Amino acid sequence: MDNEEAPSLLKDFLDEVEASGYDVLSKRTGESDALEVEGASGKKYQIEYDILWDHKPDGAIRIIGSVDDGGLRAFAPLTESRRVTPSVS
Repeated sequence: MDNEEAPSLLKDFLDEVEASGYDVLSKRTGESDALEVEGASGKKYQIEYDILWDHKPDGAIRIIGSVDDGGLRAFAPLTESRRVTPSVS
């Protein structure tokens, strides 16, 4: 697995999910999925993610993502998480 390309793909994916904002993410809590993405090198990677309440409903939301290339790294994928909090008005 390319240790520069894979984390970059995961970061870009999580940036996109996080950018949808708290209100949208709150409707997606409990969502879990996997998708295949192709890096600039042509290598294919699998990204898995979960969107869940961080501690309690209507509080912060945790987005957890992992990436691997289907090889041995599938047993120990690279991971990253984000915490999205409700906006205070």
